[in-house]
Amino acid sequence: MEQAWTEHTAPHGPKYYYNSLSKESTYEKPKSKSLLQHPKLAPAAQERPWAEYVDAATGKAYYSNGISTSWEAPAASLKPPHVTATAAAATTATATTTATSKEQREEVVERPRKKRRETIFTSKEEAVAAFKGLLLAKDVSPKMKWTDVRKLLSPNPRWEACEDVLSAGERKQALAEYQTKRANELRTIERQERIRTRDAFLQLLSGVLPGRGDFSVWSTRFADVRDYLSKDDRFHAVADEATRESLFLDFCEEFRKLDERKKRNKKRDAKEAFITFLEEMEEDGKLTFASTWNSFVAALGEDGKNDPRFEVSVHVSENDRHLFFADFVTELQVAEEDKRRRIRDSRRRAEKAQREAYREKLLSLAASGAIFPTSRWRAVEELVAGDDTFGPVREQDRESPRELFEEMVGEWNESYRRDRAFLSQLVHPNSNKEMIVKATMKYDEFTKALLDEAAVVSDLYNEARRIINRESPVSSARLYFDELVLRVKAAAGHGIARRSSLRRRDDDSSEDEGEIVEEGEVQAAGEVGKSAEAPPTDGDAQPEPEAMDTVEGIP
Repeated sequence: MEQAWTEHTAPHGPKYYYNSLSKESTYEKPKSKSLLQHPKLAPAAQERPWAEYVDAATGKAYYSNGISTSWEAPAASLKPPHVTATAAAATTATATTTATSKEQREEVVERPRKKRRETIFTSKEEAVAAFKGLLLAKDVSPKMKWTDVRKLLSPNPRWEACEDVLSAGERKQALAEYQTKRANELRTIERQERIRTRDAFLQLLSGVLPGRGDFSVWSTRFADVRDYLSKDDRFHAVADEATRESLFLDFCEEFRKLDERKKRNKKRDAKEAFITFLEEMEEDGKLTFASTWNSFVAALGEDGKNDPRFEVSVHVSENDRHLFFADFVTELQVAEEDKRRRIRDSRRRAEKAQREAYREKLLSLAASGAIFPTSRWRAVEELVAGDDTFGPVREQDRESPRELFEEMVGEWNESYRRDRAFLSQLVHPNSNKEMIVKATMKYDEFTKALLDEAAVVSDLYNEARRIINRESPVSSARLYFDELVLRVKAAAGHGIARRSSLRRRDDDSSEDEGEIVEEGEVQAAGEVGKSAEAPPTDGDAQPEPEAMDTVEGIP
């Protein structure tokens, strides 16, 4: 079934249209010409031949077939008009037709009531919608009471039709729902209207006032421009004078903020142009991190001084130029310091890498037997001076090669002394049989004998393994073994051991206990085996070879 629209006038003037079936309302005139059907409708599913009817509320004729309704006559044949005359129509008919009999007049009056009783709503929901549509059509106020509504609408046939289907409570409920919704609609319309009139008034202010030469957002009062503004219809769109003045003050405040934003933007643009000028001067070499304002201005040529970006203007004062310059130079100084810091860090990393390479060279010489824990710098300097790692370290500091050597040898010597003291206890124990070291003994045999001696105590065994396995740069066990073997060979070959193996390796080493054996001395805790006698003091007599080819318990 087509929707039925009705036209109404709002309290504030504009017309609007309402559809009682879909409960829609709009200010735009709908394209459909369908009309709200009579409150009492025949069942929707029963289509009838097209017939003409007369609306009791407006007196206009409309056409319906039980399914569709239209103001325009359809092309199909019509039944005789089905008149739903109002009391006013009946009175008019009586006045114009004086010859009509009493029976005819009664028939005219009774016909619409018979039609009202015969026609029914398809549901209560449809009756409620029709009742609310009647309230809207009669523009019932949201604050109107039930008694006033009944007096206003009871003569209307649609009221009677709804009265047959809906109880008084149901109609009151429908009235309450309508009034609540209508109140919300009116508030929305009123709010929209206030917004519209406010926007129109603000458009008047923004379109007229800025063009007046005597207008100032800082000093102009509303009374000064009221008469001038009142000539425009938009002025009267706002009915309250206090509201007009309040909107005027808000406009001035917003205009002031806009003006301040424009000034800030122009000053920002001028600052950016000045900074760009300084950057160009930096690229030309006329500005550095060490420049002062006076030196910078002196370095500028006439073209630079006359550059619009450098000159004083409304947006950039003399103080602003000095401030912008100082900030720019500070940033250059920070960048320069950061650059220097990176260079220093890079140099330190390079120097550290050079020292590490030099230290690796020293360790490799120690591993090859060229340097010992007791070596002195005088004996090693010529050995390392020709290496590629020596020069870069010497360039850092003249004493760096010697200091790094002494640091490496000192740590190595200290470690070897601790390990040597421990190993000597295994070679010459207090209670067990002393270890016999021979000139023909292999290093593996020596380490096995050490581990066998230390196996009686787990802590000693672990420490012995640690010393044997640590080879940075050379195992202390290896050094100690070489020392013992060389002593044995020296004692067996020369009769008098004047110096230890370490003395033969390094002419400057003569400080360690047991490293020098003078004539007539024995090596206890370093003594040559009990079967080996001290050689004669003159050094001519040679000891028996079988008595000098072993060393017992030499630490």
